[in-house]
Amino acid sequence: MSNIPAEIKELVEHMLSLHKKLTAAKISADKLKIKQQIADADKQITALVYKLYDLTDEEIELIKDK
Repeated sequence: MSNIPAEIKELVEHMLSLHKKLTAAKISADKLKIKQQIADADKQITALVYKLYDLTDEEIELIKDK
């Protein structure tokens, strides 16, 4: 994983810790908040991967349509 940019690594590690918190969460409101944080981290990772590969808007739309 040494070729993966540090920012992506940090977000992935953050997401993994959020998944652990989600598993341990007992209160519905806490679970909902953690799920939103996971979704936010996922969007950030996706955006960074698109940037990493220098994808155009058209290429990104093709990926999203799949």
